[in-house]
Amino acid sequence: MINDPEFFSRGRYYFTGVWGQATQGASGQQEILKALAPHLEGMNLDRLSQETGMDETSLQEALKTLERHDVVQESDGCYSITVELFRRWVEMSWGGKG
Repeated sequence: MINDPEFFSRGRYYFTGVWGQATQGASGQQEILKALAPHLEGMNLDRLSQETGMDETSLQEALKTLERHDVVQESDGCYSITVELFRRWVEMSWGGKG
């Protein structure tokens, strides 16, 4: 079912809603999501900082906002996108980091 192109088309309101919410509050949230999308296993803070070009304070603030909205989760020092379907949508729509 998730390989059906219509699936992502029908879910676009949810996906674009979550994506749009990532523009509110702490800056850099969308950049974090783009960086995380290609990495199913997640990324640690150092790597995220390198990928996004964000300083640690801004990165931490943006990650806290994303965690508060259940978009990103932390496990064993690695951050990943919480909902796999949203991760795939970000990767498909935004080409991962690019």
